Amino acid sequence: MDRRSALKLIAGAGLGMGAAPLVSARTPSLDQPPNFVPADISPRRIIRQVVGLRPFREQGYVVRAERFDRRKTLVHHYGHGGAGVTMSWGTAVEAERALLAATNERSVAVLGCGVIGLTTALLLRRRGMDVTIYADALPPHTTSNIAGAVWGPSSLYRRHAVDEAFVERFVTAARVSQRAFQHYANDPRYGVYWLRQYDFSLRTPEGERTPSVLDDLYPGLIRHTDPDRWFGYPSVVENHVLMIDPDIYLRALMGDFENAGGRIVTARFEDARDISRLSERVIVNCTGLGARELFGDDELRPMAGQLTMLLPQPELDYAYSAFEGGILYMFPRKGSVVLGGTTDLDVADTVPSAEETARQLEGHARIARRLAGLERVGG
Repeated sequence: MDRRSALKLIAGAGLGMGAAPLVSARTPSLDQPPNFVPADISPRRIIRQVVGLRPFREQGYVVRAERFDRRKTLVHHYGHGGAGVTMSWGTAVEAERALLAATNERSVAVLGCGVIGLTTALLLRRRGMDVTIYADALPPHTTSNIAGAVWGPSSLYRRHAVDEAFVERFVTAARVSQRAFQHYANDPRYGVYWLRQYDFSLRTPEGERTPSVLDDLYPGLIRHTDPDRWFGYPSVVENHVLMIDPDIYLRALMGDFENAGGRIVTARFEDARDISRLSERVIVNCTGLGARELFGDDELRPMAGQLTMLLPQPELDYAYSAFEGGILYMFPRKGSVVLGGTTDLDVADTVPSAEETARQLEGHARIARRLAGLERVGG
């Protein structure tokens, strides 16, 4: 998903969650829209449905070091909301710095084998530390495997709950992370690639907007404001974005970690006492929502997101998001076409909803008809 735009739309509806700031309005293009191959939306093409629980905190992600007991140091690195994959490299650098500032110990246990745990563990191993990942679930069975994973910070914090120091950290980490993913886009083994992306909006633009400090991370960004040329949509934001296919990427990242000499141990921790029995002198907490029970963070809240995967459609070469009584987004992967659009805060149910499935199929079929020129907004 272009979750950056999804969060803009959520914030506009009054939830006020933090994300990349609104893109600036640019001179409208006089070019005709590209020829869109419409997505083939049909319940007969569904191959699976999943619901993932994002670890959301109003105050944003946590990176800090503290004493765990008399002998051990604990480094927290969790709470990325809907932007775990997006922010992983940038906040892993923060976690690495926090660890190095807190201790000289070189033996490290990383809790969690999702994208945050794997990225942090790999960075520390490349620094020469003795690193073991302990996790109950490994790829492809982690929450990170359910992520939409189009690059774009979203559902990450609420603006009223953070200070300017956090926003500066967030912007820096976003830049570091996006640059890291650019390097992976040069190697097909990682499932990272550039994709055309469009935000279709029913709202009429209200003049120029202040440019975002992150605009340059979305190459080719332009706003189109000619509904006659754009299927009746009064505003369409076009750009390019990095797509990260988690099933490919996480498997490759795990291989990199093991090839670098890191170890992965299957383990389940019920409470902090179980963790204290580990032999390592440094514990890095990358447990996501698990940090609520393991370390007592009551600010962590589940945010459910349902995805519907359709049979792959290789000719699709673009992604989109739209807000029409709710968020809708589509992006193609090599193994599926992903439909989504839910950000249900304080919902912990991981059973797909038939009602949400119907909303997604009907909404995306309507958009597909528009992109095929068979229907217009309001037509």
